[in-house]
Amino acid sequence: MDYKDIIRNIKNKNFENIYLLYGREYYLIDNAIKNFKESLNESMIDFNLDVIDGKEIFLDQLLSSIETLPFMDDKKITIVKDFELLKGKRKNFSEGDEKYFIDYLDNISESTVLVFVVYGEVDKRKKIVKKIQEKGIVFNCDKISDMDLFKWTKRKFEAFGAIIENAQVMYFIESQGYRDKNSDKTLSDLENEIIKISSFVGKENKVSNEIIDRLSQKKIENDIFKLIDYIGEKNSSSAIKILNDMIGEGESVLGIFAMISRQFKIVLQVRQLQIQGISVNDICEKLSLRQFVVNKALKQSRNFSDDIIIDMLNFILENDFKIKNGLIKDTLAIEILVGKYCQRNIS
Repeated sequence: MDYKDIIRNIKNKNFENIYLLYGREYYLIDNAIKNFKESLNESMIDFNLDVIDGKEIFLDQLLSSIETLPFMDDKKITIVKDFELLKGKRKNFSEGDEKYFIDYLDNISESTVLVFVVYGEVDKRKKIVKKIQEKGIVFNCDKISDMDLFKWTKRKFEAFGAIIENAQVMYFIESQGYRDKNSDKTLSDLENEIIKISSFVGKENKVSNEIIDRLSQKKIENDIFKLIDYIGEKNSSSAIKILNDMIGEGESVLGIFAMISRQFKIVLQVRQLQIQGISVNDICEKLSLRQFVVNKALKQSRNFSDDIIIDMLNFILENDFKIKNGLIKDTLAIEILVGKYCQRNIS
């Protein structure tokens, strides 16, 4: 059974007794959870849906949820997120608890739908994984097929009001690198890019290759590198210019803050590993980064001391809070950052 079949059956209320959905494609997992919720009577959902933190739950609490009968609906759904036993861990469950629960899965009421979701990998050697496979459905939410990706991308652009031809859909997909073997891009990342492009072109306007290039993550990544380089060189006029260009192209200040913060955390990590005598290739492997990014971080590290970087990260954290709480205008906050650190003014 593939993902589309699972979702179709949930929508048709043709449930399995037990599900295990896991993997790196969180978008698919969250979409399945959404469909489980929507399958219930909305007015009775508080009685018939439990969402449980599987890292903190104890056996008696879990059994209580599973054994609760549905109220004015056909099914009671229990969703357990990141259940410790599925990852080969045992914090709140003894060995006896684990054995009891595995045997218990043979006798779940037909009125109960038990859904395990794991954001990441599961330990497939565990007896509980094999038991779920025997009694229900185990599905790895990994990258979707090329055809499904094409349809999903086109549908998303249209949902956000943009007009896009098939050739531009393909161009967008290629530009994102989602299909690359070692890419860590997810559908959530692609959706964020689609929202940004759609917002930029506006409703009922066409998406072109030029616009995709202009707003692509690769270009934004390069712009962040340039922005940090200009701050490192104390070139405030060039830093402000590239910053204004990014904002004018639809990039949010909070997004820019997040990317600056991420890059400086990489700079700190790379510098520390280099001090330990670790080679560039080994740093790339250890941090799962491209060599270009590592080399760039090493170059940028020459212009910023650890104290400056830590101060800047604290500034970003503080102003992120202020922006979200309406205490400062976002553009003013980031202009202060550029001015302050081009002068290397720490107070």
